[in-house]
Amino acid sequence: MANFHLQFYKHNFNLKIMNYNIKSLLSIACVSALALTSFSCSEDDAPSTTPTESAYRPYHLVIGSSPTGESETYTQGVTVEELNDPNKTFTFNGYGQEIPSTRTARLYTSNDGETVYNLNYGGGDIAKYDYINGQNYNLLLTTDIQAVMGTAYPRWTKIDDNYAMLHNVTTENIYEDPNDESSPYVKTNATVTLARVDLNTMTVLENASFAFPYNEDESTEGIHTFRIDAPVITNGKLYYGVAKRFYDALTGENGTMVYDNVETLVVDYPSLENETTITSTLAQGSTNGYRTPVAHKDENGDTYQLITSGDASIMKISNGAYDTAYGKFDIKSILGHNAEANTGWFYVGNGIGYVPVLNTDLGDSASSNWDIVRVDVYNKTAIKMNIPLDLWLRQYQWASIIDGKLYMALASLGGVGNVYIFDPSSTSADGYTTGATLQTGTTDASYIGLF
Repeated sequence: MANFHLQFYKHNFNLKIMNYNIKSLLSIACVSALALTSFSCSEDDAPSTTPTESAYRPYHLVIGSSPTGESETYTQGVTVEELNDPNKTFTFNGYGQEIPSTRTARLYTSNDGETVYNLNYGGGDIAKYDYINGQNYNLLLTTDIQAVMGTAYPRWTKIDDNYAMLHNVTTENIYEDPNDESSPYVKTNATVTLARVDLNTMTVLENASFAFPYNEDESTEGIHTFRIDAPVITNGKLYYGVAKRFYDALTGENGTMVYDNVETLVVDYPSLENETTITSTLAQGSTNGYRTPVAHKDENGDTYQLITSGDASIMKISNGAYDTAYGKFDIKSILGHNAEANTGWFYVGNGIGYVPVLNTDLGDSASSNWDIVRVDVYNKTAIKMNIPLDLWLRQYQWASIIDGKLYMALASLGGVGNVYIFDPSSTSADGYTTGATLQTGTTDASYIGLF
């Protein structure tokens, strides 16, 4: 990764051979920032440029340096006018602010685009940055959340402009004799840890830990929850997507999980009490996603939840339960090939959204066989958009709604692409325009979102 950093993201220090050490010192300085102290953690000594006049909030292009393992993450601010300009080209070659991450950073922005929040997944801290202009961001606050969450690898979701939720699940195999794993296996306990974060102060408010409300029949078979993610709030409750595993007591290893339902964890918000679950056998698979929003509340107060393992499909949650009348929106059958939507999706409004879908007939999630599919959750229609790119979207995190249209940063892995502007009013596979050109600049870099 150091070699990649030197070749792809070179900055303007005179002593380039000292880049790695300087970078480390800068990271330490950033993490050690005093509360509300503002300073730049940019590694680029080039003078800042005057921001282009814009009638809109700033947005942020974000790129990840590698599709596997540890990945460096870089961001730069952009204007809507630039995003729409087909003569504009964005590159991260020698440009961009690094957002520290042990693995790919988990980013969110404030509603006005002036603040960037990051979970350093694997580093065990959350951070808040003030956007200045271009590639210039000032670190404002960092908070270590390992003591509260019990791990350096929690996940998080921005709930609104004031709060975010941290969440994690730990598991423990239980045997008749707690000191002898060769004794008969009983079940696997799953413990959920939740914490609410004040984004203004980056401090933890309410936090809770409880046993996942397990199904006794599943539990005796070794089936247990191992991950939750991507919550939405409806009527004073958090709805969390759930992923399960199968522990094979005969081998002492995790086996292949075969779902016979879908499940959602529900807790009161903001108290984080009264945990329960809702389930449905109308679909089968996980509902937690990966790094992308999975469930969206529409204008009527109903929640549409993507199934993120197994066949690509969407379920509807109404009045605190899965809607049996709605049934399952089977995206895979409409597309006519085996398809999985294992990351998440983006809702624009009036029932219209866009789903990154993997064609599993052509490869697994590591392959560049992804499509963008326009869905109408009210009428249960799905249209594969004509995107002339070999897309790899496993780590794609965010798209932005601007003037009622969905803006996505899309480029082939290690190649070139564009800002794609999808018009939800169009039912055509060509219902989009392209704006600025996007360069990746190296063989293993990919855009992970427009925030």
